[in-house]
Amino acid sequence: MIYHEKRVRLPKPKYIVFYNGTKKQPDSMELKLSDCFENTDNEAPCLECTATMLNINYGHNQELMKHCRRLEEYSIFVQCVREYIQSEPSVEDALEKAIDTCIHQDVLADFLKKHRAEVTNMILTTYDKDLYEKTLKEDAREEGRAEGLMEGRAEIRAELNEFKLLNKYLLTPIAQQHSKGETEVTFRNVPVGAYVVTASGTKIAYAPMVAETYNSGATYMQAKDVKLVAKSTGYDVKKDAKDNFVKRGQEVVFTITTTFPSFDVANSADNSFKIIDTPTGLDITKVTSVTIGGAETTSYTTNKNNDNGEYTIDLKDAIGNSNANAGKTVVVTYKATVTADNGYSNTANAYRNNTVMGSDDEKGFTGNITLTKFAENGSTILEGAEFKLYKATKDEVKAEGSTVTALSFIKISDGVYKLALTGEAGATDTLVATNGTLEVKGLDEGTYWFKETKAPEGYSINADGTENVTITENNTAHVPMRTSLKDTKLSSLPSTGGIGTTIFTIAGCVIMIAAAGLFFASRKKSDNK
Repeated sequence: MIYHEKRVRLPKPKYIVFYNGTKKQPDSMELKLSDCFENTDNEAPCLECTATMLNINYGHNQELMKHCRRLEEYSIFVQCVREYIQSEPSVEDALEKAIDTCIHQDVLADFLKKHRAEVTNMILTTYDKDLYEKTLKEDAREEGRAEGLMEGRAEIRAELNEFKLLNKYLLTPIAQQHSKGETEVTFRNVPVGAYVVTASGTKIAYAPMVAETYNSGATYMQAKDVKLVAKSTGYDVKKDAKDNFVKRGQEVVFTITTTFPSFDVANSADNSFKIIDTPTGLDITKVTSVTIGGAETTSYTTNKNNDNGEYTIDLKDAIGNSNANAGKTVVVTYKATVTADNGYSNTANAYRNNTVMGSDDEKGFTGNITLTKFAENGSTILEGAEFKLYKATKDEVKAEGSTVTALSFIKISDGVYKLALTGEAGATDTLVATNGTLEVKGLDEGTYWFKETKAPEGYSINADGTENVTITENNTAHVPMRTSLKDTKLSSLPSTGGIGTTIFTIAGCVIMIAAAGLFFASRKKSDNK
């Protein structure tokens, strides 16, 4: 029936525009169709349409970009194209360099490799530099230089003329078909462009998709329907360390955050969910807590491979038979001791039925100090000096009543030492400089001071020791430091047979003769009595 008295209920529309213009705009703003109307009176228009504009320029809407990696990569690609257009002689050259750069940096790499020709053709076809500049001038004459909403909308229109890739909206599929592990959707009557499509669910995570709604085989740009298949993908795994600049023997707290997976057959005995951490330079000691959906659980077991230190947290017991935990956040907290003298690295992998869902790693770094022993001339290297190293300043060590003790080390090789673990066999606090150099490894941030305890043969101990050495924390690289110390040569007696010996001999003879004379004179006097 054409006529009906009952009101027809319509779905609530929502119009969202992605903005990628060059003019500064906020992360989001509301646009109204009525802002384009001639305002000849104060009456409200009979027609209104509002849209939410989202700024997807690189650096904006970071939370949105965080949840949609494809969108972030696209914003990077557009920024890259713009930069090359400014420096290259032609749009073609700029586009080629931008695509090569993004592929090399793994930005939209899979899409650009597969659709390089289509992307190039679409941009070159739709981009008209003269028309673009003319449009900007016309818009400027019409709207002046006024700031505000109208200017922002003109910029959006200009950018859409420059790149049809920017012509993106949040689309609603016309048709959907569901099958195990995936959903097929169809979009119809969509303007020509490239669209980012995301799927979400409470149980399963989906990868972002890209829809190209243009017919690349046509002579002119033609729109076409597009069919996409949303497939389940892995969940993110995030690994964090409480300290990334450490010393050997230090205990570090780590957290692993991921999402509890969904299982096709929830009650299957073959289901498994586990997190495996593979450490290098670390000894994982124990798990301190596991939470699922914010609630602590004991439904897990652990296993440590003593050969390689690999540590497994098995959450099979938390699966149940109804996917009740699917989609919930899982947080594992554990402690590990740094065993290497050059930092640590470890990788956490989450497995669903023996298939990797996601992975993340953490790295830790250390400091080292190299001491060189010189003679007082500052160039002659001295062999055989011995030292003690303190994690304190010279004044703190020498202060009256000081209880600062020297650090203990394990000898790696001649003149090379690593900080000792608590109770480690072979530990010593005496450090010997071999070939004039001494290197200590596995140190964390702080101030250190070397005290000389034995000088090279023929030299005196430098009681002042070295200057204070300060290692500053660096969470991205190891920190090497250098210091030096000079010793003064001891004074020596003249050599045997020299003039000095002769003088001492003559003086001795004179003394002996005088003594003898006194003795005989005294005896003669005694006899005369």
